[in-house]
Amino acid sequence: MTEQQMLTTTSGVQSTVLPEEIQVGDPGEFMDCYAALDGNTLRIGNNALERSWDLGRGIPTVVSLKNKATNKEWFAAEETSDWLRTVDRKYAYYNSALFSGDRLGITVRTARDDDHGVAREHLKVEVELAFEASVVRWTHIVYPGVPVLRSFISVTLNESVEVSGPESLDVQAPHLRELEGGYQDCFPLEPKHCGWKSVEFVDVTDDMDNLVFASTGLFSRREQRFMKGNVVFVQDHLSKDGLTLIKEGPTALGYLDGVESDFFVKGQNVFTTGWSSSRDLQKSKTLTTYGSAVVLWSGEETDALSSLHDYHNALHVFDPEKDAFVMSNTWGDQSSDGRLSEQFLLEELEIAKKTGVTLYQIDDGWQNGTTANSVNPGGAWGKGYYEANPDFWEVNHIRFPNGLEPIVASANEKGIRMGLWFSPDSLNDFENWEKDSDILIGLHKRYGISAYKLDGIEFTSKVGEENLTRLMRRVLTGTNGDVFFNMDVTAGIRSGYYGQLQYGSLFLENRFTGKFGAWPNYYPHRTLRNIWMLSRYYPTYRLQAEFLNVQRNTDLYPDDALAPSNCGLEYALAVTLFANPLAWMEQTGLSEESVETLGRVIPRYREVQSEILSGHVLPIGDEPNGTTWTGFQSITSDHSGYLLILKEHNPEPGQSYKLWRLRGKELKLEPILGDGRQTDAAVDETGSTVFQLDGLFAYALYKYTC
Repeated sequence: MTEQQMLTTTSGVQSTVLPEEIQVGDPGEFMDCYAALDGNTLRIGNNALERSWDLGRGIPTVVSLKNKATNKEWFAAEETSDWLRTVDRKYAYYNSALFSGDRLGITVRTARDDDHGVAREHLKVEVELAFEASVVRWTHIVYPGVPVLRSFISVTLNESVEVSGPESLDVQAPHLRELEGGYQDCFPLEPKHCGWKSVEFVDVTDDMDNLVFASTGLFSRREQRFMKGNVVFVQDHLSKDGLTLIKEGPTALGYLDGVESDFFVKGQNVFTTGWSSSRDLQKSKTLTTYGSAVVLWSGEETDALSSLHDYHNALHVFDPEKDAFVMSNTWGDQSSDGRLSEQFLLEELEIAKKTGVTLYQIDDGWQNGTTANSVNPGGAWGKGYYEANPDFWEVNHIRFPNGLEPIVASANEKGIRMGLWFSPDSLNDFENWEKDSDILIGLHKRYGISAYKLDGIEFTSKVGEENLTRLMRRVLTGTNGDVFFNMDVTAGIRSGYYGQLQYGSLFLENRFTGKFGAWPNYYPHRTLRNIWMLSRYYPTYRLQAEFLNVQRNTDLYPDDALAPSNCGLEYALAVTLFANPLAWMEQTGLSEESVETLGRVIPRYREVQSEILSGHVLPIGDEPNGTTWTGFQSITSDHSGYLLILKEHNPEPGQSYKLWRLRGKELKLEPILGDGRQTDAAVDETGSTVFQLDGLFAYALYKYTC
């Protein structure tokens, strides 16, 4: 919840004044977080970092970024690149079409906030700048104790103003024309000897199965480049200080009109790009940029990744009730909605109780309206649902003549929570977002639905994205934060991994043992590889990863050593244990032996799942390809954690693993699940130790202490 304050004489910085009359007021504070004006200088920070800007000119300009732990100043005090010599100061953000004319006033406010109960409580600082053409709300978020600062900009255009595009940029800054609609943030780096690593993520996973790409380089005075990627790591090679720059937006596959990259680098200056199209602003009159964040760290890769993990945990605080579960969804057996009925779901829940599933989600077909995914032809998809059927989102009275009440009652009796599939209406930039949110709130109040899978999303503008975010926030408010969302990233133009997705988990991929297109596309090692690649940069507790009924469609994998049936059901489940396992299957289609296997493994896993996922999960071993030794490590403290050792189709009896933060340690190992029999391991000074497993497609889940 938000406690907003005007920063006046007793609680903050100040109210609206003319720019030449900026006055010093008391700082806005929350725990160690603060915002204060010293003369014309706005300072925002906490015990870990401080960033400052000069507000004495028309547009705020960058002054300083300091790592307080190392006393490292990151920004150049003077101009260091010839290409910027025509600019008096380095702007914090830039698009002259929005800031035309004199600045008429400035207001600074602070508020305590927790982003609808999802985020770590923080200080929110809003700087409101009034110009002749627009009102700009420039927002910063700082969290207690962690070196993370997030910023974004919301612009409200005056009714009489028209923005036609990049040709309206300030003629006195021709070097910025290439940025099209401007940039959100500017980082004029001071160190001379820095390297960078950019990380690009890929979604639309129905088509794409290589989801992470990284590239590296050095900053060079005369070099310029556009970077596609949400994350850029920067390190001063001499001091070993580092910073991570984050673009809080979609992947390149989700770029909207006017966006061509996430970062622009010129010399030692890094700009966060992406205002989207000026046409969107003209249409909506109010538009919010994608977010820009900076995270500070010092040391090795493990320190950089740890600070990135802190960033993710600040945006979305781990909640065992919402972030640690084993979900079942029938769609993986490819019956679509053809088998949905009251009796079928009651039978499904009987088996789900035996297998240990904690959350049962009814996919497309529970509703009265028909979608294009239905076994029945002629359905709508993505938009126009209410035009097709005003009662589209009523419960289907033919399949469920008694409503969902008998199904929910059965689930409650078995201790299984219920979820539903839902497709927000994309029509006219999600203009029905309030109506959709009322539907979801009503379903929660009537049936106690705790998770909604949001699918069929197709953004055509930034306006649509903002309306979908409004939908989720309104649902959280209307349900007192009791629900969460599974955001489907399998198709369409959506928010990717770093967009406005902090309100739930990611439904990562659809994979099937039956024909998907012309052939099956489910292999456990490919699911494993996607989790493994993402885990370096993304918290796995926010990923749903599927395991299927491996006994189905075995004839479609002839002479295939890596076929799901050769891996076995327990191993197929095991590769998902450091994410949230998704039983992508009909529970009633499992053999008696498979039900017994899941009923043995899942309850034991559930005893440790929350502790595993609340830790910092990182990849270990080799990159999975079906034939390697690989796995994960969850760091839960300096002295404890969990290890998942995975042996794919590999004949070797043992393998050396390099572990994180355990150099020179003697580990005590507690076998929890799988084939592991080791009770101790000695980690050498390089961080390496050896694990043994017999057979093919074997695994071991250990708890370690040291």
